[in-house]
Amino acid sequence: MFDTQGDALPTWVALTLVAGTALAAVAAVPSTPTPDATAVANAADAVTAGDHAAARTVPTTATTVRVRSASVALRNDAGTTHATFARPITPADTPALRRVLRGASPSVVYPTLGDFRADVRRARASGTEAGWRPCADSLTARRVRLGGGDVTLLG
Repeated sequence: MFDTQGDALPTWVALTLVAGTALAAVAAVPSTPTPDATAVANAADAVTAGDHAAARTVPTTATTVRVRSASVALRNDAGTTHATFARPITPADTPALRRVLRGASPSVVYPTLGDFRADVRRARASGTEAGWRPCADSLTARRVRLGGGDVTLLG
């Protein structure tokens, strides 16, 4: 009744291995959720579909972003998510377009309306092959109406 069990040592070793495996599994779970690309696409679509110039900022947990004319992809340590836009947008991938995205008037940033339109065309063309770039803690969609032109910027 008070004798030592012959299998006590193997039992303790097995329990230690199971506990170590459980601890490793818990440590492997990402601490943040995957970023929500759908929320960004929905915000851009809402801004694009409006009747007036508008802007919307969406917080995100992404560390990198890839904005293309037809889609957006967000990535962090937990994974990558993708979403498509209902209508094409323009990636704000130049310093001048980023100034407009942040609220500056295109007529202040660009010398002529033609320069603004050329920069938008170039951004849309290069947006089909855009690569990953660092992402702050939010993305902004802004619709600009100028000289009969209607552009939605995202960055």
